[in-house]
Amino acid sequence: MLKKFFAALGLKNSWNYRKNRSLLLINIAFLALALCAGVSHYSSRAGTPPPSPDMAVTMQLPPTPQTTIERFEGQIKRNMTLSDVLSAYDLSHELIHQLVVVTKPIYNLRTLIAGNRFELEKLPDGTLKTFTYAVDLDKYVEVSLTEQGYKAAMKPFEYEAQQALISGTIQSSLFQTMNELNERDQLALDMADTFSYDIDFNSELRSGDHFKVAVEKQYQDGEFVKYGKILAAEFSNKGKVYSAFYFTDPQGRSEYYDARGRALKRDLLKSPVKFSRVSSRFSRRRFHPVLGIFRPHLGIDYAAPVGTPVYAAGSGRVQFAGWNRGFGKYVQINHGSEYTTTYGHLSKYAAGVRTGATVKQGQVIGYVGATGLVTGPHLDYRIARRGVFVNPLSVKFQPTVPLRAEHYTAFEAKKREWQEQLARLDFSKFSQQVVALGPSLPQASPQPPFDARN
Repeated sequence: MLKKFFAALGLKNSWNYRKNRSLLLINIAFLALALCAGVSHYSSRAGTPPPSPDMAVTMQLPPTPQTTIERFEGQIKRNMTLSDVLSAYDLSHELIHQLVVVTKPIYNLRTLIAGNRFELEKLPDGTLKTFTYAVDLDKYVEVSLTEQGYKAAMKPFEYEAQQALISGTIQSSLFQTMNELNERDQLALDMADTFSYDIDFNSELRSGDHFKVAVEKQYQDGEFVKYGKILAAEFSNKGKVYSAFYFTDPQGRSEYYDARGRALKRDLLKSPVKFSRVSSRFSRRRFHPVLGIFRPHLGIDYAAPVGTPVYAAGSGRVQFAGWNRGFGKYVQINHGSEYTTTYGHLSKYAAGVRTGATVKQGQVIGYVGATGLVTGPHLDYRIARRGVFVNPLSVKFQPTVPLRAEHYTAFEAKKREWQEQLARLDFSKFSQQVVALGPSLPQASPQPPFDARN
């Protein structure tokens, strides 16, 4: 058979199969064994299931360490302390004390205001990375971890400012008018401050009075947060128009001036309280509701809730702070050689107000109360000129900060610019308008490091 096989392959003449038959058989046997071994190995691999993908990943990749920084934020609640805030995030009392010490030169973190915001960041191992606290809408405290330990800094909030024109006509109150314009009460207070030397907003507002105002509005991420400066305003009160234009001279001094370039600031404010009601006027003969007799009332009574702030009408020195018989808790301030003001029936004095202390115009000196001979809470406010009491509602004061002549040309240019803007608002129909100067909506500013909004 082998002879025929090799003859078919054409090897008959080149291969002596008779002499080498035994060698050929041995090679064929080895070939058969090799084929059997290969088939057996293939069968064993086919019978073993391959590893699952999950098992393969687990075996090849070790677990990755946690590197995420945790961030928390919230608001200070009533009577909450710094320890209450940070202990809730598993921070030690030793660390809390350290933060108080580090921050003390710029702010006392032991005094937190309810409603103010805070944020903190923690490293993966639980270490405090940063703590921020909003002091007010203008600035915040930031405590951050550095290579030298914790460092504290006071930083300003970043806002995008947009100017707006607002006009309105008063029907019942300035606050209601602002609410109808979808504006906040703060704008009414700011306007009252601007014109506080010319208009007593407690007693002199009338239905039909109207105003125009150009004001900065400040935004974070496209959302309105607060008002900036009033840049220009006109207020028509009882038919008389009062103007205010904000002007900064080349030396950097900023003041409000009227249309004639006269400073609005006077020696004394028109009123030491904001938005209260005149319950009794200046009189040489008034019936006293407690004593039941007629006698002079040489001042103005402002009815207001207990605790309403009372402001120093002018800068000066406290001549007396204490109990004064029927006036109850009482403060008297000397404003140079010409004027003296008195404040009676206070519920309490402001911190630092005592006999001999100096105060600045607009500083809170006490709070409305009902001490002494009274039938209800109010402030008794009086002005004496060279020792003689005068009617606070009729006394006239001269500007205290005149515009220097060399700055008048620059002021006139700025004034005309604002007058043209205010002229865009029409009062012929007693309309109420809000006109944005610039884009209808502010562009979103870059994400601030801390959000001032509550």
